[in-house]
Amino acid sequence: MIPYILFILMTLTLSIIYDGREDSRGKRIWYAVTYLFLVLVMGFRNGVGGDTQSYMAAFDYVPAIATEYGDYITENFLLRSYMPGWSLLNILAKRWFDSFYAVQMIEALIVNTCVFYIFNKYTKKIFLCILMYAFTGYIFRFNTEVMREAIAISLISVGMYKYLNGQKIYFYLSILVGLLFHVSALTALLFPLARLRSISYKTLIAAFLGSFALWAVSNPLMLFIMNHLLSDSAIANKILNYSDQASNIFGFLELAIQLLVSLAGILYFAQSSPTQKDILKEHYAHYVTYFLILTVIICAIPGTYRILNYAAVFYIILVTEFIGSLKYQMTLLPVSKSLILLIFCFYSVRWYVKVWPESKRHNYEFFVPYTSALDKNANTDYRYYMWECAVNREKTVKNSRTY
Repeated sequence: MIPYILFILMTLTLSIIYDGREDSRGKRIWYAVTYLFLVLVMGFRNGVGGDTQSYMAAFDYVPAIATEYGDYITENFLLRSYMPGWSLLNILAKRWFDSFYAVQMIEALIVNTCVFYIFNKYTKKIFLCILMYAFTGYIFRFNTEVMREAIAISLISVGMYKYLNGQKIYFYLSILVGLLFHVSALTALLFPLARLRSISYKTLIAAFLGSFALWAVSNPLMLFIMNHLLSDSAIANKILNYSDQASNIFGFLELAIQLLVSLAGILYFAQSSPTQKDILKEHYAHYVTYFLILTVIICAIPGTYRILNYAAVFYIILVTEFIGSLKYQMTLLPVSKSLILLIFCFYSVRWYVKVWPESKRHNYEFFVPYTSALDKNANTDYRYYMWECAVNREKTVKNSRTY
């Protein structure tokens, strides 16, 4: 727990000292220190995380002979749906370091370099932003869970920033590189469609109604696409496992409250923050529109919730802007804004305390207590069991929002 406590205390203290103040002496140094601290903590973790467990186990089977690399990459793609970039990263880590810590460190460097770069470009409240990175859970999701996907997300997030600054070639190149690590990188192709200059309550209502209409026809449509248009490959089966879930009206409404009401509401108000320049507000409107496109799909088609990760970096920034300008925000519609913030906090906390029924353990136990490379005899077997329970539940439970 000590690294987590130090990280929270450090970012909270630095936020009080630097965020929102003109005097920035030492700010860049402390920003670099915070970045390095996080990379080292995540890079040298030992068995922390759920998906990390499966990647650690798979690392033992990376071949040491160059002639077997081709078969290894092909097998990973066909049987495990691992894209070639991830297999190549494991091969290089095995060849050069013979340690999975190398994979973790490289992933932590790529992901957090990109995330911290975007934070620095879009907000002056950078330390509060890093604190929200932890509070929302994405510090764990990106560094210990969706490791393959996180590499794609972080690279594409930088590509999105470049796209809005007129460098569209970087955006499409980031998708191609991201696709080498995770097929979900194709989600970013929706980003250029987010062309609204501003978001209003009418936009949110239209998003809700559109999502509801799509939800009504989503289940038969998705099953038809998966069963008749895609072949029986590992990737197709994984998509089918995610999409072969049905939600009733209450499940749809809960997700709409969580995403369209709380998060979309925060993003809507954050784009009107008085501390930002007009050009950033235009960028924010683009990101909010992209977020709305994704949430319409997620609420309508059960099992597609993971695509929201591609808007995560920017919604962390916008949540930070909302909280950082709360004094101003509360001067207008204080009741609705307070309610939206409470809903957001409720779902953020619930993610940590979620219980996996088969293992009888909470979600936070994937990450707590922290164990590092120095803890050679640390017992993390229960985390692998938790991960297996989660995967088996994902495969067998047809309704992910059963009531």
